[in-house]
Amino acid sequence: MDGQLSKYPFADGYFLTPVPLDNRSVHQLHFIDKQDNAYQIIINHGRLNDNQDLQHFVDQEVEKMQRQVPAFTLETSLPPRTLGPAQCEIIQQTHKFLYEGCFFTQHCAFIHLPLHQHLNPYKRNIVMLSLASAAPQPEQREHFQGIINSFVPWE
Repeated sequence: MDGQLSKYPFADGYFLTPVPLDNRSVHQLHFIDKQDNAYQIIINHGRLNDNQDLQHFVDQEVEKMQRQVPAFTLETSLPPRTLGPAQCEIIQQTHKFLYEGCFFTQHCAFIHLPLHQHLNPYKRNIVMLSLASAAPQPEQREHFQGIINSFVPWE
């Protein structure tokens, strides 16, 4: 550690720490829509390997989930596009899987974060946003897409 401290932000505030080598934090946000249907938005992080692009990372994640998660299937995958003023590459997919005897639908967004001098100096960091619900309702999907469309990486 070089002793230089940076702000590490999270939902409740921030603290000072040297920049971590890797961020594997997971945030689970629980919501209830207007029809009293529960759903979660999950935020976690990944990291590209050397010379790996976002599509290869996503393909590996899907393969891993197919091996580890009961009845996991890739339902749809949108072509890569850029997101927002930072022009982050994003791939969106829909998956289905079995959880505690029920099928769940999961909408995912894999976002390749831009270069950042302290937080992403090698431009390898990924943020993954997921909407998990037994039966995603339009309100839930609209909420999730609003989160994606309003995402702004740290500058």
